[in-house]
Amino acid sequence: MPVTVRKIPVKGNKDWAIVEVSTGQIKGRSTTKAKAQASANARNASKHGFKPTRR
Repeated sequence: MPVTVRKIPVKGNKDWAIVEVSTGQIKGRSTTKAKAQASANARNASKHGFKPTRR
């Protein structure tokens, strides 16, 4: 399922939530929008067959 980033006030100063679009369930939390967006991009890519590799 695709995920998106939303600003949600939550505990522990982690204001950005990674939310599943279809269910609205919070899949992760982050302190900055950039980190949350990077996590959401990685989660979406893994659903489409992307396998991370390092060189």
